[in-house]
Amino acid sequence: MLHQLTVLFKDHLSTDPTVYCTDKYTVYQLADGLRFGIENTILTPRELDLLNLLVERVVTSESDQIVTWRRRLEQPSSEEAHPFRMIHFLFEQLDVRTGEDLQQLLTSFFHPSSWIIPLTSNRLVVIEREDSVSENDLHDFFTALQSDFLMDGKVLIGQQRQSGDLAAQFRLEQAALRELPLLHIERFLPALMRLTLLSNEVRDDLIERFITPLERESRETIDAFCRANLNVSLTAKHLFLHRNSLQYRLDRLTEQTEIDIRSFEGAMFLYTLLLVA
Repeated sequence: MLHQLTVLFKDHLSTDPTVYCTDKYTVYQLADGLRFGIENTILTPRELDLLNLLVERVVTSESDQIVTWRRRLEQPSSEEAHPFRMIHFLFEQLDVRTGEDLQQLLTSFFHPSSWIIPLTSNRLVVIEREDSVSENDLHDFFTALQSDFLMDGKVLIGQQRQSGDLAAQFRLEQAALRELPLLHIERFLPALMRLTLLSNEVRDDLIERFITPLERESRETIDAFCRANLNVSLTAKHLFLHRNSLQYRLDRLTEQTEIDIRSFEGAMFLYTLLLVA
């Protein structure tokens, strides 16, 4: 597609960020992540409408703080020392006016400490810093958006992190969002399980992140706990441990992975990665 667009717009199209990252250009992103800009002065309303249907328009002009957040998300690595959770939204056929109305609704729905970061004309992420909205409230909000705006979309509820690499977490959750079926709202772990089955590269990254750093004792605990159907007493008996000692191990696993192994989804996720490691 880029070749055809280059033939059509010639020197008015640029893939150089130092050129297109100015107010003189409208910036777009292809499905493979490649970005390009086209000079505003030569784009007709019809061409703008057509481009918005074919590719995602990248949001480039916002407040300095939002620009800073967006740059952090796009970096190879960006360590965040404070707790955070990301909520990812992707909508179909979202025009500029509707996008502005949507941002206002999101601002009123989420806690004032949260940041609403537009990424493209159809995609945005909310970074929660303090209070997190409940999953039930988010379901109701998403259903209302679909009804009021008559548009299709999907939402991924990211992992609650106490700290860590914000940019790496963003890329992982964006990849999971892409594979999420339309009209769905899904939590982090089920989405990652789907991604693990679809992408060998992501699966290897997840093993490196969640399983490789664990000592042998922790891996044995995951295996025994899941084989015992998450029964603490039965697991302690199998491992010849006091119940309190096992509770300490489970707490330690949750601390290390930031995944609650006592939940069905958390146990299934870690056990699956352990099996394919």
